[in-house]
Amino acid sequence: MPQLILMDARGQVRQIPIALPSVSLGRSPSSDVVLDSKRASRAHAVIEVDGPKVFIIDMHSLNGTLVNGELIDRHQLAHGDSIEIGTVELRYVAQDQVLSEDEAMRLLTAPTLDTSAPGWDDWDYETERADVRGSLLQRSH
Repeated sequence: MPQLILMDARGQVRQIPIALPSVSLGRSPSSDVVLDSKRASRAHAVIEVDGPKVFIIDMHSLNGTLVNGELIDRHQLAHGDSIEIGTVELRYVAQDQVLSEDEAMRLLTAPTLDTSAPGWDDWDYETERADVRGSLLQRSH
């Protein structure tokens, strides 16, 4: 079953299974997934499952919904997609698996992956992150 991963206001990583055909996201306590962000609308977005396809639909929210940094109205989700609603970032996991808290945290904090690019699964994230940090440190001195 697909799921969403997010970090709550206390810094705890949450894995939320998408177990219903429609899952509401927003600031309202009646939302299926309550988001702790003043920039999120009460009824901000909906996740809809249509057979093997999963979509996120913005519900005409004031601040919009971003997927992989792009403002969307409706978007078919792919494994690893980053979803931004207000100040909350979520990751979409298409696989039917339970992740350890460390695995969920790594996925949540990893940059958005272009899984359609050849060799994407050979990318060494730790080395790339170290290279980027090193170049940033050099520029700051």
